[in-house]
Amino acid sequence: MAANLHVFDPRGNMTFVLQSLVREPRRGSSLLSYRHHPRKLAKVYMRVSSKRLMRASPVFKAMLKHSFVEGVTLRATGRVEVPLPDDDPVVFGLLMDIVHGTRRRTPPPPMDTLFLTKIAILVDKYRLQQYVATYSDAWVEALRCDLPQTFNADLMHWLCISWVFRRPIEFNLMTRVAERESLGQDLDTYSEALDENLPIPQRIIDSILARRMKAIRNSFDVIGRYIDVLQNSKPRCTSSRSESHRYTCNSILLGSLLEGSARLGLWPPPDAPYQDLNFTFVVREIMQINMISFCSKMGYANQPTGSHGVKAEIGSALVKLKARFSGLSLKDFD
Repeated sequence: MAANLHVFDPRGNMTFVLQSLVREPRRGSSLLSYRHHPRKLAKVYMRVSSKRLMRASPVFKAMLKHSFVEGVTLRATGRVEVPLPDDDPVVFGLLMDIVHGTRRRTPPPPMDTLFLTKIAILVDKYRLQQYVATYSDAWVEALRCDLPQTFNADLMHWLCISWVFRRPIEFNLMTRVAERESLGQDLDTYSEALDENLPIPQRIIDSILARRMKAIRNSFDVIGRYIDVLQNSKPRCTSSRSESHRYTCNSILLGSLLEGSARLGLWPPPDAPYQDLNFTFVVREIMQINMISFCSKMGYANQPTGSHGVKAEIGSALVKLKARFSGLSLKDFD
């Protein structure tokens, strides 16, 4: 036990028992080395102060002060042993260093997104946010350059980090990317990289999904609105040639919008929940619609070129729409 005993308080009356994977020496290249070997786990013991833990963590306070078996044992015998087989001993040891104000005997692994996510998971589990706030701010700042700019495997890790450590800017950035670029089914709180569920409340996921669908639906509505305008309003063409010319120009403009939208699969719009689509893709596709008027087709130099301003208006509407879907506010979920 001595080799795997970590003492955070020499007079500590509480011992945690964790498990660490034993790394076996690399074997030769014989075929025998490819046989399956079960994972070997070694116990890791951590001696801690129950008083410090109860001050730092409402979870441990409830465990040790109420009628849980750990609290009963501690009061009856003056010490208690608590198994924590699911907790990472390296991460848990780092948190115990912070709780006890001790200097680490061995440096932690290099801080990266996955390691910080592991810390966030345990901080949330034991509700240590306030106790580690100074440290967590420094950890996040050191890794800000790793913040995903697009939807990738680390986005959900950073959403977890920003939520647990109450980082409003990072939370807004991650939810912005998610609502604009998520395909819906990819908002999974299970992390394959860590083989753990991330402590992200379902109400946050539901809000992102709802805003994603609304953003996509509103994008299709922009197309529908201009189809209605070109069908039911007076012609956009202001040519002085003739009324017939203006209506012909308008019809060609409408036709190019309908044809271009249909060719790109944008009209008629697909049904919700818009599988395999995201807001960013839909907006980009809408801007690819080739709109042309009779005036531009005939090369009339004294008339507005292109689409008589319709495409520019669609682009402007999409820019305004994008500004509306710019992420969630952390304070709305506290």
